[in-house]
Amino acid sequence: MFNGEYNAALNTPMGTINGKIILNSRGNLAEGIIEIMGMRNTFKGMMVKPNVAKFSGNFNTPIGNIEYNAMCTVMNDILELSANTNKGNFKIHGKRKC
Repeated sequence: MFNGEYNAALNTPMGTINGKIILNSRGNLAEGIIEIMGMRNTFKGMMVKPNVAKFSGNFNTPIGNIEYNAMCTVMNDILELSANTNKGNFKIHGKRKC
């Protein structure tokens, strides 16, 4: 199942930053919230498979505005997200909260 709240770790050149991701899907639509560094970013996108979503967004951070395109996969309560951004490429790994 794709929907849920996940503890997440963002790997950056500055080190690992912990946060959370909330995912929801309805039909072909995907949406959610990314919370990292005390900031919240909502996103909307589309489901490309039952456990895979694509979305784009804009995340305002202390190092500037980060525009991103992301692909998110959930398998067996594990989240894997790859984001291509104007500040480089990032990976987020997560585990569903119980």
